[in-house]
Amino acid sequence: SDASVVAGTQPNRYGSVRLRERPANTATGVANRLRDRNSMFGSSFSPIQPEVANMLSQINEHRKETAVLAENTGVMSDKYYQCLQGYTSIQEPTSAFWKRRYFVVAENTMFLYTNECSRVPTDYLEIGTIVRSPRDAEDEVLMPHSLAVDFGSGDYYMYFDTLDMMRAFQGEISKSIEAA
Repeated sequence: SDASVVAGTQPNRYGSVRLRERPANTATGVANRLRDRNSMFGSSFSPIQPEVANMLSQINEHRKETAVLAENTGVMSDKYYQCLQGYTSIQEPTSAFWKRRYFVVAENTMFLYTNECSRVPTDYLEIGTIVRSPRDAEDEVLMPHSLAVDFGSGDYYMYFDTLDMMRAFQGEISKSIEAA
């Protein structure tokens, strides 16, 4: 809220803190705050370490590559509705965490999205790189409707909401492997 000064009185106070008046020109006020913030850190301040900046650029490059691949395969067009699609929870070989992802299988590629409303996939897995056929992993992960798929870099564990979805995924993967 704006602090105001009434003629003949002291500026408003809140406790022992004196309220400042808002500048009449808010653009100038914003510019002054930005200038003050930049001068506080000085020119030698680097908020991002080089390793982090390199990792972020690699992630951005991977996302651009994924988006281009999705565009080229037609997943982002009318062909999208003819592909196998649904939800799965996936655990990568390098992670101990499960991620719930929306997937679309098209043109020997499994595209992974954060949800079904996402326009651009966050990642993709090449079906042509599968080392061996998907195998049942229910005993390993203790979840029904689960599979282990080795994409060449280790086992990716996936579990599906229904047995029908798991079987449809296995069938699509088998067709892609046989075609390759």
